[in-house]
This record gives sequence, structure tokens and C-alpha cells, in this order.
Amino acid sequence: MQLVVLPPKERIPTRRSVRKSIVGQVILVMLGIELLFAATFTCLEVPVPAGKNIRASIEKAVAVVQASIPQQVKEKAAKYVPAINNVPQVQAPAEIRYSIYTPQTPVAIFVGYTLGWPIATIACATFLVMGLFGPLFNFHPFASGGGVNYYLEPGFGYLLGMVAATWAVGYITRNSRTSLNQALALLAGLAAVHVIGLAYLLGTCVVLAVVEGSGVQPGWQQWLFQEFRNLSWYQLPYDALFGVLAVGAGFPVRWLSGRLIAPDIGLKKDGLKQKEYRELMED
Repeated sequence: MQLVVLPPKERIPTRRSVRKSIVGQVILVMLGIELLFAATFTCLEVPVPAGKNIRASIEKAVAVVQASIPQQVKEKAAKYVPAINNVPQVQAPAEIRYSIYTPQTPVAIFVGYTLGWPIATIACATFLVMGLFGPLFNFHPFASGGGVNYYLEPGFGYLLGMVAATWAVGYITRNSRTSLNQALALLAGLAAVHVIGLAYLLGTCVVLAVVEGSGVQPGWQQWLFQEFRNLSWYQLPYDALFGVLAVGAGFPVRWLSGRLIAPDIGLKKDGLKQKEYRELMED
């Protein structure tokens, strides 16, 4: 009888639990807060999104371009394209209405798309908390001051909607970034900001009207329609426009943020060694 000695079983390397970089996540949260902070203090003068007003602003832009072209250039171009002489000179309109636009919603969508959930939501919620309690330490991240009583401001509900928007955008695009998912994420982000903002705007008036003992009445209550017009009606078209640009710009940035919080490469090597060992044992 021949005795066969089997070699001792080789210990299979145990794969460590994959954990994202904590330092990378903290850095991304800080970057998200800085982006939201910068958006708060960014104001753009844009035409009021009404039909006639938009047309008037386009006519003004065309008139400015026509007036900036030197006469010599026009004459040389007319030699090759005689139809240029038949182009009428556009007169600049007399009056164009403008409004102040703050790109907070597109930046919230950008943060939610690039940083993902839950990092983007943590960053936006931290920014909101800093706005409420920062003035106690002489720090004002909100353009209008902030403070613990900021919940009485008409735009506070839109800040709550921004937190929900980061969650919605990050959750929808967490696994795939197809065109459909990106469009759904954009619509969900816009709806979250404006639906929650409008609901808070109306709800605040109702609650404060019912609770008479509080003695707190917001000064903007009698201008409710104007607040809705300024915060949603005038803002929504530009939020949609810049939101599309934010998703487009965030496509490559999301890959960079994913690499920043990626675990060590050694974890992947352990997985490869384990796979090679199993294939060897099967052979």
C-alpha cells in the first residue's frame, strides 16, 4: 500500500471590506459647501422670461452686434454676398425688464450629480445648518444674513428643496448615467426645489395665521404673489437652462470625484489573487 501525502491547504487570502476614502469624502463635502456658498453670492442680471421681453432682449443683442461691425467689413462682405445689403437694421427696443438671478438651483443639481448621494446631501444640509447658526459666530453664508429666524424668510423653503434636490439627483444617477436618467434627475431636482419652496411659502402663511399666539407675522405675507413670481416664475426657466449645462459640465467631474473617494488599489489586488487561486485549484 502506497501512502499518499497531501499538501496542506493553502490559506485563501481574505478580502478586506471595501471602504471608501474618508478623507476624500470630507474633501468632497467641503467642495460642495464652497460651491453652494459661491452660488449664493453670484447674481446675474437676466431678462424677465416673458415672451415680448425675451424678444426685445434678442433684438437688442442683434442691434448691438450690427452696430459693432465696421462699415469696411460690411462693404467687403457685400461684394461676395450682395444679400447682406438687404438685411434691415434692427432698432434696439426702448425698454427691457431685467431681474436678478441667483444660480443656486443649478449648482445644487451639479453638486448632486457630481458628488452623488449621500455626500451631496450632507454638503447641502451642512450649508443650510451653517446659514442658520453661522451668524452666532459672525459667519454669514447666506446673502441676506441668515440666522435662527431665517425660517421666516420666503426663500427658506427653496433651500430645503435644494437639499431634497441633491438627494433626488444623486439617487437617480447613482448606478447609471444614461440620457434618460440624466433627464429624470434634472426634472426631479427642479421639481424638488420649486414644489417644496412653493409649499413652504404657502404653508408658512397658513401656519402663522392659525397660530395667533406666536405674534410672528412675516412682512412679505401681503406680497405673496410677488414672492412666488420672483422665486419661481422668473427663476424656473433659467434654472432649467443652467441645469442642463450643469449636468453636461458635471459628466467628467463625476468621474474625478469617484476617483477621489476610491479605496486603495491593494483591495483590488487581493480580489485578483483570490480569483487566480480559484482558477488554479479548478485546473
